[in-house]
Amino acid sequence: MKKTLFYLLFFFTGIATYAQNTPTFNGKQLINVTTIPGWDVAQRPPGWYRIAMSTGTSSRANATFELRDNSQHSTLRFEVGSSYNYAIGSSLTVTSHSYYSLPAFLKLRLITSSAYSDSYLEVYVKPNINNNQAFNAYIFNPLSVSDWQLINWTPGEVPSGYNVVEFDVDKLFSVGNIPNSNIFAVNRNGYVGIGTDTPRERLSVNGNIRAKELKIEAANWPDYVFEKDYQLPTLEQTEKHIQEKGHLPGIPSAAEVKAEGIEVGDMNAKLLKKIEELTLYLIELKKEVKELKAKSN
Repeated sequence: MKKTLFYLLFFFTGIATYAQNTPTFNGKQLINVTTIPGWDVAQRPPGWYRIAMSTGTSSRANATFELRDNSQHSTLRFEVGSSYNYAIGSSLTVTSHSYYSLPAFLKLRLITSSAYSDSYLEVYVKPNINNNQAFNAYIFNPLSVSDWQLINWTPGEVPSGYNVVEFDVDKLFSVGNIPNSNIFAVNRNGYVGIGTDTPRERLSVNGNIRAKELKIEAANWPDYVFEKDYQLPTLEQTEKHIQEKGHLPGIPSAAEVKAEGIEVGDMNAKLLKKIEELTLYLIELKKEVKELKAKSN
């Protein structure tokens, strides 16, 4: 009996201590949590799950969330903000995403409608190990009395008449909003995308770039064209290639450029090579003209 009383006292003391250490504002706890103690894949298969909503009466929903699973040790932290469901004024920022071997949280989606309608926040969960480990959703800093409110991982759905925008969150960092999804993203391989969340290079930009100066490092600059042992193609060879291929030798076709783009440094080198070859052709042509003039005189 004494042992039972001791455990009860310890349990309620822990609850009291947690409540005392949790900061409040406007009479509201600034840190809340919802938990699925044991995630059963048979009952909760991979799919969308609702973790929060904002009622139409508040309409200004801004908070920081942290999602955790104890099977793959995934931790996803992000911030979501919206004001009266105004699309351009919304924001979603992924600030941290770590996991052991496979991510449990793959995507987020915002479900919105008109200015005073409820809005919903859902996460795509892919539980990789069915070992009944806990899943937790924490919310931080919802300062107003009405703001994002946690929902205990209910199955996701899109109400009739609502709009959906998905965000890929398997990133080191990402910024987006409702009209543009992932505007800026840093992938796990260090590749950065602006206007795209699937960069294929160190920096991929889906749009125009304006700069005062651009410096490109290039190797194998084609000064070798002027070396004595360089085999300058004949004009007949160049003409034949153009007739057969429809473009200059060593220069990508229009179809290749449309599909793959061009590497600026490499293309500049190829164009310079053609200029240098043209220069050699002109020098030879001038010599021939000079010889013809001498013979005619």
